[in-house]
Parts: sequence; C-alpha cells; structure tokens
Amino acid sequence: MKLSLRAKFLLLSAFVQAVVVALLIGNSLRLMTNAVSRNGDRVAHEYAVNLNLTLTPYASSGRLPELRTYWSEMLSDPRDSFLRYIVILDASGETILEAGERPDFMPESLRQAQLGGVRTAVDGNLLHAQAPLLLKDNQVGTLHFGLSTSDLVAARDDVLSQGGLIAVLGFALALLLFFLLTRGVGQRLGALARHSEKLAEGQFSELPEGGGDELEVVTHSLNLMSAALRERIAQLEQSQRRLRESEERFRTLFDMTPLPLTVSDQEGHIIGANQAVVRTFGTPLHELIGKRSDTVQFWADPGERQRVWDVFAKHGVVQGELAHVMLPGQRPGQVAIWSSSLMLDGRRAIIWAILDLTQEMDAKRELRELNDALETRVRERSAALEQANRDLSSALETLQRTQHDLIASEKMASLGSLVAGIAHELNTPIGNSLLASTALTDRVEEFQQTVADGSIRRSTLNHHLDEVQMACGLISNSLQKAADLIASFKQIAVDQTNDQRRHFRLQSVALDTTATYTPRLRRSAIQMQVEVPAELELDSYPGSLYQVFNNLINNALLHAFEGRNCGKLWLSARALPGQQLEIVFRDDGVGMSDEVKRRIFDPFFTTKMGNGGTGLGMNIVYNIVTGVMGGRIVIDSTLGAGTTVRMVVPTTSPQRE
Repeated sequence: MKLSLRAKFLLLSAFVQAVVVALLIGNSLRLMTNAVSRNGDRVAHEYAVNLNLTLTPYASSGRLPELRTYWSEMLSDPRDSFLRYIVILDASGETILEAGERPDFMPESLRQAQLGGVRTAVDGNLLHAQAPLLLKDNQVGTLHFGLSTSDLVAARDDVLSQGGLIAVLGFALALLLFFLLTRGVGQRLGALARHSEKLAEGQFSELPEGGGDELEVVTHSLNLMSAALRERIAQLEQSQRRLRESEERFRTLFDMTPLPLTVSDQEGHIIGANQAVVRTFGTPLHELIGKRSDTVQFWADPGERQRVWDVFAKHGVVQGELAHVMLPGQRPGQVAIWSSSLMLDGRRAIIWAILDLTQEMDAKRELRELNDALETRVRERSAALEQANRDLSSALETLQRTQHDLIASEKMASLGSLVAGIAHELNTPIGNSLLASTALTDRVEEFQQTVADGSIRRSTLNHHLDEVQMACGLISNSLQKAADLIASFKQIAVDQTNDQRRHFRLQSVALDTTATYTPRLRRSAIQMQVEVPAELELDSYPGSLYQVFNNLINNALLHAFEGRNCGKLWLSARALPGQQLEIVFRDDGVGMSDEVKRRIFDPFFTTKMGNGGTGLGMNIVYNIVTGVMGGRIVIDSTLGAGTTVRMVVPTTSPQRE
C-alpha cells in the first residue's frame, strides 16, 4: 500500500513529533528530577547552616531542652515551613531534643554514613538530612531533620502532566495544522530543548514567553525554575564568599597575634603555626609543619611533652600548664600552655597557645634573691638602729636631767629676781619708818627737856602730840606696806617651792604677782592693768600659775619694750562655757617675727642668749599650761603691733602623778 507524500509526511511528522515529545518529556523529567534533587540538597545545606547557627549557643551551654516547646509549636503546622521534624542526638546516640513527626526508621545511607558534614537522603516526599552539631564541653552530636518535597514533587508532576497534555494536544493539532504550526512549534521546541540543555549544563537563561498554549506553560515553569535555581546558586556563592572571607580573617588574625599559636591533629602532628612561633622559638615554619611536637627541638625534657598530653587526655583541655622548654641559643625557659579543640575540614584538631614566662620567672628569682639580701641588710640595720636607740635613750635621759636642773635653776633665778625686787621695794617703807622713828625719838627727848624745865605750855603740848601722831601714822603706813609686800612674796614663794593643789581665786594670784613686779615696772615706766573678776576660782596648782605669770612678765620686760622707754601690759580673764577659763596676757611692745613665733616654745631658744636669756621661760609656760593645768596656749603677734598670749584652762586641773 502506497501512502501519499502527505500521509508519509504526516506519519513522519507524527513519528518525529512523537519522538520529540517523548524525548522532551523524558528530558524534562530528568531535568526536573535533577533540579528537585539539587534544590533539595541546597535547601538541606542552608537549613543545616541556619539550624547550626541557631542551636549552637544553646547546644554549647547545654540548654537545648529549653527549645523543645518552641520547636514543637513551630512544627505543629506543616504550612509554616518545609521542616517536618528535628532530632538532636549526643555523641553516644542519646536523644537530647526531638520535635515534629520523627520517622520510625532512618535511610540506610544515613545510618551507615560517618559524621563529617551535611548528608541527605530522599524517602518518598521527605528529604532526610544529617549534620554535625557542636555540643557542651566540645562534644560533637548529630542533628537530624526532615524537609518536605511534596511541593517540588507536585510541581514536577504538574509540569510533567501539563507537558504530556501539551504534547498530546500538540500531536493532534500538528496532524491537523502541521503546515501552519510546524515552523513555530519547531522553533519553540528547539528553544525548549536548547534551554533544557543549558539547564543541564548549569547555564541559566530565560525563554521568551508567548503563544498562549501549553508550551508557554512549560516555558514559564522552566523560567521560574531557572530563576529559583539562579537565586539559590547566587545565595550559595555569597555564602561561600563570606566563608572564604571569614577564613581569610581568621588566618590573618592567627598569623598576626603576638602569642605563639600552633594547630595539631589528635596524634600531635603540627598542621599550622603562626609567625609568633618563629619569632619566639626560632624554628622556621617549614620545619614544623607535618612533624610531631616531640620530634622538634623544643622541650627541655621529653617527659614534659608527655605530661602536658596526659593533662589534655585527662581533662580534654590544658589551662595554663607550666612546662620547661629549650629556647634559641640552648637557653632553658619556662612557658604556660593552653589548648582548645576545634573542627578542621571535618576532623578534630587542637589549637595550642604558648606564653613565654622565662623573663617573668627570671625576674621573680632575682626578686627573691634581692629580698633575701634585703632581709640580711634589714637585720644588720635593725641591730645598728637598736644600738643607736640605746645610745639616744641614754642621751635623752641625760638631756632630761639637764633640762630638769635648768628648769629648777630658772625657777630659783625667777625667785631670786623676786627677792631682789622685794628687797629693793622694802627699802622705802622701812627707811621711812626708821626716819620717822628717829625723828620721833628726837621730839620726845626735846619734849622731856621742856617738861623738866617746867616751861611746857599747851601749844607746845599740842604741837608735840601732832608730830607724834604724824610720825606714828607714817611708821604704821610704811610698815603696813612692807607687811603686805612680804605677805604677797611669802605666798608666791611658798606656792612656787611647794606647789600643792588647792582652791584659790585667780584674782589673788594675779594681784600678788603684779605686786612683786611693781618696783621693776615702775623703774621701766611700764604700766600694768589687771582685769580679773573676783569670782573666778580654780582647783589647780597656784605655784605653777605664779610661775606662768612670772615668766610672761619677765619675758615681756626683757623682749617686748626693747628700744622703748615706756609701755603697757594687760592681764585679763573671763569664764567660758564647759568649766573653762580664758586668760589673756597682752602687751603693746615690738611684737615678734614669724620665725620667732614659730620657735617661741622650743626649749633653749632665745634671742637674748648671753644677755640674761636662758630660752626656757616660754617652754616652761607651755609645759605648765598644757601639761600641769590641762589647757592650751596660742600666741598672736605681729611686728610693731604687740603680742597676745591666750590660754584656755579648765577650772579643775587634771590630777597629775
């Protein structure tokens, strides 16, 4: 039977179309299956990376069970994500965290695979994935999770079914409209074939969409798949670029850190080292890489390396372990070693940090030797100081005895000055009394002669009586002055020579002291004004207070009015709150400089050395006021403006031993 050319052409076209459709469907099925598989693998890798980043903070701190509720709620609705279950196992295979619908069995390829990266296996509409996860104490666990591929499979089936339908319709239409559609359909099918080949080769391009038929659907699906794959690949390339950058930064930091760092495997073979190792220990890197640390000239004793590795094997980490090493130039040294485990290219490795402590240890040894030498010197110096203290104590005792004798001499000198003044003052009343008594004796003898002659008259008798009365009054007044002066001196002398504690009036002490100095004050044309209330009483030592007033007056007469022929002194007192008295002795003399005022209370300090000054007067005043009477004393003085001595003493002096 002969067929017409049209029929042959149609049959050939039908055969060719059938073959083309079959090839297209088969190739599409292959490409779609490969695309689904690659896409599923990439998605699994991305989920593994994201889950590792999310779970590592909780895994390294042992807080993974805290996420059970969160993951259970997250996986309860399959529409929320492609993730269907998540299981985390520890190093021994025990479950730490489980959420979602965990399968009853795992694919054989995952159960037999060694842990060292992300591994996947497809079982029906579920993509199983396995990845390592760093747990607490540097343990490595296993992360299992499942991703749904239902959408991808459904899309693939839809595409295939639609492609088949399009092929069938195209086949039928081709038979009817071959001449009209052959060229356009052939071009479009050729474009699809070329696009499929490019997809197979990894070249992603976009086909122009048009025609409004099933081929447009296939073209659109392929374009969508191409765009999705292109985006996924771009993301993967970006992740790889970031990983390379991170590795480069780590490598730069590793090389630039000043602390010597080395990386070794579990057997001790050196994998890497930084430049600080070369600078510190002088061994080139090419002589270190690939060698065990016990074959490198580093340890002072092979037992040191074994000891450090024993610590690492026991605790899994080395924290500042001290070890003896051999430094360049055969110099012995000491280092501190730290270690930490890490994963490197899927294998466990160890990073070692070494700190050279040689200089610090040498400095400590020198410091100990210096301390020993210093202790010896301190003992020698202590013995010398003890001997010096004994000598100083002896000298101080001698000085104290000398000072005591000088103070006693000063008191006796002051008392002697009072005696001289009193003796001079007594001359006037006693001389007046003697003169009056002698004149009275002469008048009595003349009156007796007149009586003997019998020529006495009333006027003579009255005149004689007036003279006798005047002479008796002169003698009585003069003797009374002498008696008062002697009484004041007696009281002062008794109190100073026998300083007994008693109740007394401050005014009496002030007036008695002033009375004894009246002759000297009069000769020096110095006026002294006493303003002490009569009611002020003290329970204290009057002799000490006499000594204070005597020394203040003596000091003023000796220093305050130098170069002047007159002056004035004031002695005043007033009661203060808290059973205190303020005593003020003031003059309008020449004052004193800051240097003199600063040293006024120093013993043996005087500006009149060799001219009647001993330098003990104001020192005695200070010791009596602050020590005996329990008070305080201050001096206010300015050159040309006089001097004021202020003393504040309690009304009841403290008991003294």
